[in-house]
Amino acid sequence: MLQGLRQRIRARRGGGQSKGAAELAFWERRKQGEGTVRNDQFERFFTSQFGLTPDDFAGKRLLDIGCGPRGSLEWASMAAERAGADPLADEYRRLGTDDHAMTYVAAGAEHLPFDDAHFDVVSAFNALDHVDDLQAAVGEYTRVARPDAVGLLLTEVGHEPTVTEPQTLDWDVLDLFAGWRVVTEDRIAMKPGPHDVYGSWLEGRPWTEGSGLLAARLERVA
Repeated sequence: MLQGLRQRIRARRGGGQSKGAAELAFWERRKQGEGTVRNDQFERFFTSQFGLTPDDFAGKRLLDIGCGPRGSLEWASMAAERAGADPLADEYRRLGTDDHAMTYVAAGAEHLPFDDAHFDVVSAFNALDHVDDLQAAVGEYTRVARPDAVGLLLTEVGHEPTVTEPQTLDWDVLDLFAGWRVVTEDRIAMKPGPHDVYGSWLEGRPWTEGSGLLAARLERVA
């Protein structure tokens, strides 16, 4: 069934393995390996990793850009609204997203179907290097955030481009976030061995050279 979905995505986008087909294949492998696409790990990524607590999200409108199919906002039952935007949101329904307590919207980071200044918290975890138009994605991230909103960002920096991660970002990527104040900024080394973004973030070794991770908490000021 998922193989058929990938074939239809390839057909829509002109042959060869498109970025969307590659992303879907990745998540299919994860589901096969895990038996499900687990999401119990996300609360600490949104809270303690940024010096926040669940109380900071109470009554707030949350948007996770490039959310994938895991149910990244399942933990946030105290929030007023939980939305995830991903270009493959419709395809991810076959992976069980209809069972999640959040709303999935099929949209790329460059064109978000939300009103200006709608969200209190905007996040993008392991997503910014996946976009096709970096400037447009940052512009939308900013547009949908209300004044005083919290911005949460985790992205790889300095890696070679791939089909699914076409953007090679530098540490100065935060300069693109006009209208935001940087509250915290951490430069983190990638763990040796298998590619593990979240495990590297939790390990928290300071970056010294090569590719790494940028974790930043932002505040919307304009």
